[in-house]
Amino acid sequence: MKEQTVYSGFKVERIETVQEVNGTAYLMKHEKSGARLLYIDADDTNKVFSIAFRTPPKDSTGVAHIMEHSVLCGSRKFPLKEPFVELVKGSLNTFLNAMTYPDKTMYPVASKNDKDFHNLMDVYLDAVFYPRVATDKEIVMQEGWHYELDNADDELTYKGVVYNEMKGVYSSPDSVLENHMMTELFPDTTYGVDSGGNPDNIPDLTYDAFQEFYKKYYHPSNSYIFLYGKMDIEEQLKFINDEYLQNFDAITVDSEITMQQPFAEGKVASYPYSIGSDENEAGKTMHALTYVMPEMTVADNLGFDILTHALLTSPAAPLKEMLVKAGVGSDISGYFLDSVRQPIWNISVTGSEMKEQGRLQELVETELARLVKEGIDPTLLEASLNITEFSLREADFGGRPIGLAYGIRVMDQWNYDKDPIEALRYEGALKQLREGLTNGYFEKLIDRAILKNSHKALVSIYPEKGLQEKKEAAEREKLNALKATLSKAEIDEIVAQTKALKARQAAPDTEEALATIPLLELSDLSPKVERVERIDSKLGDATLHFVPTKAKGINYTAFYFRLDCLTEEELFYANLLSEFISRVDTAKRGYDEIAKDINLNLGGFSSALSDYTKYNERDAFTPLFIVRAKALHAKLADLVRIVSELIIDSTYTNVARLTELIKETKAIWDTEAFRRGHTIVSNRVMAQVSEVGKFRDLNGLGYFEQLAELANDEAALKALPAKLAAVAAKLFRPSNVDINFVGEGQEFEVFETLLGDVLPQWTNEAVPADQLKITKQYVNEGIVTSGKVQYVAQGGNFRDHGFKPSGAMKVLETVLRYDYLWTRIRVQGGAYGAFVNFYNNGNFVLCSYRDPNLTETLKVYEELSQYLQKLAISDREMRKYIIGTMSGLDVTLTPSLRGPRAMSEYFGEATPEDAERLREQVIACKQQDLTALAEVVASVMKDSHISVMGNEQKIKKAGDIFTDVISLPQ
Repeated sequence: MKEQTVYSGFKVERIETVQEVNGTAYLMKHEKSGARLLYIDADDTNKVFSIAFRTPPKDSTGVAHIMEHSVLCGSRKFPLKEPFVELVKGSLNTFLNAMTYPDKTMYPVASKNDKDFHNLMDVYLDAVFYPRVATDKEIVMQEGWHYELDNADDELTYKGVVYNEMKGVYSSPDSVLENHMMTELFPDTTYGVDSGGNPDNIPDLTYDAFQEFYKKYYHPSNSYIFLYGKMDIEEQLKFINDEYLQNFDAITVDSEITMQQPFAEGKVASYPYSIGSDENEAGKTMHALTYVMPEMTVADNLGFDILTHALLTSPAAPLKEMLVKAGVGSDISGYFLDSVRQPIWNISVTGSEMKEQGRLQELVETELARLVKEGIDPTLLEASLNITEFSLREADFGGRPIGLAYGIRVMDQWNYDKDPIEALRYEGALKQLREGLTNGYFEKLIDRAILKNSHKALVSIYPEKGLQEKKEAAEREKLNALKATLSKAEIDEIVAQTKALKARQAAPDTEEALATIPLLELSDLSPKVERVERIDSKLGDATLHFVPTKAKGINYTAFYFRLDCLTEEELFYANLLSEFISRVDTAKRGYDEIAKDINLNLGGFSSALSDYTKYNERDAFTPLFIVRAKALHAKLADLVRIVSELIIDSTYTNVARLTELIKETKAIWDTEAFRRGHTIVSNRVMAQVSEVGKFRDLNGLGYFEQLAELANDEAALKALPAKLAAVAAKLFRPSNVDINFVGEGQEFEVFETLLGDVLPQWTNEAVPADQLKITKQYVNEGIVTSGKVQYVAQGGNFRDHGFKPSGAMKVLETVLRYDYLWTRIRVQGGAYGAFVNFYNNGNFVLCSYRDPNLTETLKVYEELSQYLQKLAISDREMRKYIIGTMSGLDVTLTPSLRGPRAMSEYFGEATPEDAERLREQVIACKQQDLTALAEVVASVMKDSHISVMGNEQKIKKAGDIFTDVISLPQ
């Protein structure tokens, strides 16, 4: 392709090589429709397509978010209720979703299969340009909100998917704080409202306003099309032009993101948020001190990423340490956000009191002024720069398509009429920032953007018992008052609308409509899995596992310490060790020096408790303490040196530091527990039937419970150093470790030599390996919170009833998640979602997510076996479910994921042949195989193992379901 040449209506405006993404960028404009397009030609078979629109809302009715949901509910060429769901069921996609941001909406897809990629692109383009919702109000009622009234005598209520999703979001205090923060900072622009929707405002959205929003913003002239990967680009351009863009004429769309005028002086505000009636109000206040940045360059944005890490994130962060020592809160964090027109820099404090608000800003700005005057430690800055640079060069997104990350990144510039290609470049900025380590750049940036900046707000939220109950009572009163004003005819109309919507939701799509969704053939599927070679060897008493991989000169290592040498009580201290290691002093130096060393020389360091279940066994698993570290090969000696020092020389005698870390960890749990609700209740259910479930809960809510007790027990805190030292001595031994290395052969030889020098220095006393006996008992629990929605889990173990795992169970997961549970719990029940998992060890769990219901959801679970008995699926639908299941089994194994895959096979005693046998069963699955699982489900559901987290009133009303009703730890 050539510049200034037109291809299928697209004029190529620029062609540039972008070395940072190993590709060539083609920036184009569709002359007839006004659509913009950026193509990154890269040698990557994982192709990405995205179409985005600039969508700044003017209120908090959630119109942009509801639009994102609604346009995917049927279109001109695909007249189904939910083509999105049909694609999830039957596509080989590597990514399929849509995202609402404060000022834009993105619709990205990805696939390695050319035919599948074309199908995905076709469905998404038809969805955004020809959606049924433009003329179908019922879609907005379902996805947004509607009045629900089954019978004329019932109470009038609100229901809707986005409405309940956002009730869940606003159940987390940090989301409440962020909403108030943005309202204070941007009172006159789109950022002062919530594009996702505030539940208090969502019912204000009218269908007319919804239609106007669509007509204004969903036009090609307001669109940004992104393509990435190895493809015939001229063929793609022809398809986009011929099928879609040639049907539109360019128009002027007023979607400009306006700027908030800077404040003459900063704002201070405070608001209440709700906590449960049994919760302690102490330490529950949260503060956010936030600055709106002046005009920034790409280098400035990256510079603030580095400053955030150096000052607030690193264990050596001086600003964080000063605030903790000053006692303003238990946890200090922060972030820099540059995906908005006016970037913001935030410092957040949790575990605080309202009285601390008055001194927070002064403390922060005094410390920053000191750092500007005296200079920031250049080693600290260099360490944070190195960790940022490593992340940019590694470009590993945990198995997600790399093109997806690039597509999101370019919109951070493109959406504001800036150069999208510039967003992909970082070499020039890194050079400027490295020079800035010695020329005062970072200090000048703080002085200009923070100390001389009056566009800021200090916003706090404080706990108030009963606030949620008051809001719910006010909502009921408002709806009752509204109903009292309605005539009988109007009430009957709402009843009729409710019934009509439920009938629509329950009615299946016709075979003709379903046939419009393009579908691959089963012959497109392969039972083969990507093999990961693992070479096992011994080095003294330690076991080594080498995974040969070319990884751009990066080496990935993991040290797996077995936990079966501990007692059940000691698991808690192992969890604490995973929090503390690298954040406490060693015998050689302080934790601040260690933090700088890690960030200067490594690409990452982490530790956590985890487990691998044995393949196809009832409850056999290997519990592990895992230490992971990665580095450029040139820094491998530093990696081995640092890991060894942390393992053998960490000291746990500084009780003040340990107490600090415990309070910080607890404050994080206090804030995030509700957001983790689906994981917590799923683990609590599985803990009733399996040892591995109990183990996982002891790393989850069980850990939080013990952490809260420890934080308030002075005697236990004083005894902590001896406990930690004893557990560390048991764990960190050469005879108790498996070490994984990912890299090339000659690199492994260097690693082995380096290890040979340090392993003899580790303690290696004999410790029995079979001490771990988990005895904690679990019952059906209701976990009460001030949340507005629930997480409802039920399950058991099917092996206990004589059944074995099969590929059909994996297919059934897809069927249930995107048919039965999707329809009954999400579409009809109004929850954000629901899922089901069958595990090889026999554990089976159903769980809903941000669910307005409780007993109604349990009834849906109860009726599942009846649904399966009557299940009737056409051959085409069966093929779709098989394809969708296979998509979920296929994970792109980046170098960082190859090590965990190899160790999963090792500890799980599984082989690639086992994985291929499962895939063969999936491909061969028939309807009768699914119907036969009705007996499996019925047997497990009779055991009635249940756990629910959510609204206090809902749980207490359903109290007979639970053996125990508890609150989150205080």
